[in-house]
Amino acid sequence: DQKEQVTPRRLAGGQFMLRLDSEGSYRCGVTGLIFEVTGAARITYSLLSWSKYAGLVAEPWIVGGPLFDVRCHEAPALRSIHFPHCLCLGG
Repeated sequence: DQKEQVTPRRLAGGQFMLRLDSEGSYRCGVTGLIFEVTGAARITYSLLSWSKYAGLVAEPWIVGGPLFDVRCHEAPALRSIHFPHCLCLGG
């Protein structure tokens, strides 16, 4: 399963934007996010700070990885998003 590596356009406020022209699987070279689309799509996304949302995470859950805000302007075209996995083995 091949994923095309893409470089997003950087927008103000730490946002990224991808314009995907056709169906396929695309991997962001900056964030590691993988977008599967069924057709042309424009996707904007950014990393968020857990400081604003950490209070919503109740035990036994813990904060454990990046938090993304993803918006697809052609929502029906976005089939799935694969988020990068993070695992801390120290301590």
